[in-house]
Amino acid sequence: MNTEPHQPSTYLGLMRYIKPYKWVFIVAILGAVIDACMKALFTWMLSPILKNGFAEQNALWVKYIPVFVIGIFLIRSIGNFAAAYGFTWVGRKVINDLRRRVFNQYLVLPQKFYDEHSAGGLISRIIYDIEQMANGVSKNFVIIIREMLGIVFYLGVMFYYSWKLALIAFVVFPVIALIIRVINKRFRKIGHGIQQSIAETTQTVEEVVKGHKIVKIFKGKSKEQQKFDQNIRKNRQLQVKIVATQEVMSSLNLMLVAVALSAIMFIAAKSGMGPFDFMSFMTAMLLLMPTIKNLSNVFSTIQTTMAAADSVMSVLTQKPEKDTGDQIFSVERVAIIFDGVSFAYDQYDIQSPVKKALDNINLEIKAGQSVAFVGASGGGKTTLVNLVPRFYDVSAGEILINGENIQHFTLESLRDHISIVSQEVVLFNDTVRNNIAYGAHADYTEEAIIKAAKQANAFDFIQQLPQGFDTELGDNGTKLSGGQRQRIAIARAILKDAPLLILDEATSALDTESEKHIQLALKQLMKNRTTLVIAHRLSTIEDVDKVVVLDQGQVAQEGTHESLMATPGIYAQLQQSQMLTMQGAHGGE
Repeated sequence: MNTEPHQPSTYLGLMRYIKPYKWVFIVAILGAVIDACMKALFTWMLSPILKNGFAEQNALWVKYIPVFVIGIFLIRSIGNFAAAYGFTWVGRKVINDLRRRVFNQYLVLPQKFYDEHSAGGLISRIIYDIEQMANGVSKNFVIIIREMLGIVFYLGVMFYYSWKLALIAFVVFPVIALIIRVINKRFRKIGHGIQQSIAETTQTVEEVVKGHKIVKIFKGKSKEQQKFDQNIRKNRQLQVKIVATQEVMSSLNLMLVAVALSAIMFIAAKSGMGPFDFMSFMTAMLLLMPTIKNLSNVFSTIQTTMAAADSVMSVLTQKPEKDTGDQIFSVERVAIIFDGVSFAYDQYDIQSPVKKALDNINLEIKAGQSVAFVGASGGGKTTLVNLVPRFYDVSAGEILINGENIQHFTLESLRDHISIVSQEVVLFNDTVRNNIAYGAHADYTEEAIIKAAKQANAFDFIQQLPQGFDTELGDNGTKLSGGQRQRIAIARAILKDAPLLILDEATSALDTESEKHIQLALKQLMKNRTTLVIAHRLSTIEDVDKVVVLDQGQVAQEGTHESLMATPGIYAQLQQSQMLTMQGAHGGE
């Protein structure tokens, strides 16, 4: 999996995402300060309370002890609520902001990015990894603030009652900090492993859900189950490993504190320190131990946060599609020239003739012409057509539209002039109406939508759906047959009414009867439009103006259907091969 290089994330770097909510964040910090301060104040007051209220039985002290205790805990509760609510509020805002940023990034990233990343991994980043990041700037941050302040205040109480004894405890902290620093590297490494295992699990589930028919027919259940078990086993092992490492670190830190505690008790006993002062000192010391443990635990969790942040940042630091054009493309007819066009999916392969997907393509397509691209699989048909809407950019040469390099036009204005009907139909979990009038065409009239549906031979079956045009289609149109899904996609292209039409075997999923109607509709649609047809079934392209045969990334033949059939070559061989295949299929029926 390739990603753009980026600097490892830092915890302070994540704090920039809370900047829009800084005032709520400041209130939350104040709440944490109040919470920690009240705990330390109660510890500090233990000595005078025991001395005046219990030893000397001072009536005034006895009277106000309950008021003091209730007041302390009331103020602490208010502070604790402000901290917990404030940090959670900020954290959820950060989650929304980050998910919005990553989602918006997904909308503008180039095709190459999607070629190199699994869908499951990308979904995992926007769902799981961002949740982990937000925990780092909300739940974990409140613990860090509260426990660090607790350490400061507890040490203050200890220094107040005996600076000599407090110094013994203070010496322990640099050692604890060193242990945390060493082990944090291991936490981060494990955290990256956890992110990867979640992405792999998500990918496996997505593949099974989408391809459940293939899994059942080809008996892939045991293989998919084995793959899923491996993924969750890896995740479990890593989760256990991170907890084990965390507990080892906590145990080491507690042992250091215990050594300091034993030395303090020994020295205090020999120094003649008063019992009430020693009680306050020891309470602060004992409260310091779980505080250190909590802080150690949260530092380990932060490494998981940082691993998640690295994963998310690898998306946010990706460069969006190149849109260097500054001209608005606005025409009614489109002519295309491929001038010495070469392309390699990896730019390092452009010098190698063997690894090029396209090699020195020279081709002219006049406005209104229909051109079919044919050839064996891997010949470069789809790659060549994908260069026109700039899903990829040429590696060498240039593509001219109406005499102008397409890179001079903005991506949006260029793509406004293109409609695509692909073999792999994409429908959204929305109504039929919204799938036809999709995106920028959502405000089209009902009359225009119905007209497009009729032209695509889709109106009759749409009317038979439970709610007609308002029927929800489900995930990628699962409620429709393959042919029906294809006709919805064709209706979408008809409605857009763009001057350049790309058909990637647009009739492949249709039955024979539907195909006849669609072919008639497409002929009407192709009139006066420049049409690029990626053809696998050669019987569908006999009426196009020009046929271009691609072989190993080069133009092998070019001409009309009739002229190519009359010339010995690849096209005639392909036609003969498909005719024999069809005859064999009919003969076996």
